[in-house]
Amino acid sequence: MMKTILAAAGFAVALAALGGCGASLPGMSTSALSPAPAPAQSDPTGRALQVGSTSARALKCGYNFDPVKLRTQFLAAEGAANPAGVDQLGKIYDTAFNGVTKAVAGQGEGYCSEEKVAQIKAALTRHLAGDYTPPPQAPAQDQGIFGSLGSTNSGDSEYAKKMQANPTLEH
Repeated sequence: MMKTILAAAGFAVALAALGGCGASLPGMSTSALSPAPAPAQSDPTGRALQVGSTSARALKCGYNFDPVKLRTQFLAAEGAANPAGVDQLGKIYDTAFNGVTKAVAGQGEGYCSEEKVAQIKAALTRHLAGDYTPPPQAPAQDQGIFGSLGSTNSGDSEYAKKMQANPTLEH
């Protein structure tokens, strides 16, 4: 009896190890072990929050666009589908816009990092073109069975990252 339990446990460990190493076994997936990212909300309320907050972030980072025109176009597009809900969506949009504007006002120039500016630019470009859907989700990368245990941070300080990016800088 004990040998059977040990054999089964050893087999389970071997399967888990193979799954973590990228082996493709039918029915064996480690994606169930890591939580899936929450999908972006694509209902009128979620879109109003997303477009309003993107507009505020874009203003913070110096984008040259007309935020009133964006709001008007967004509400017109949403109103075509549900005219009765436009007033409520306008309030939600304004709440998101004003809240994010106040939240980012106290943050310095560091708020507009390259990564954040790229995200804002992609979202703002879509919204100005009339696409108010949430941004597409990046596919989750399977990091193996122990992937969720480690940190995604490289551990490098900002100084080390700067030096790696430009090794000609003097220390």
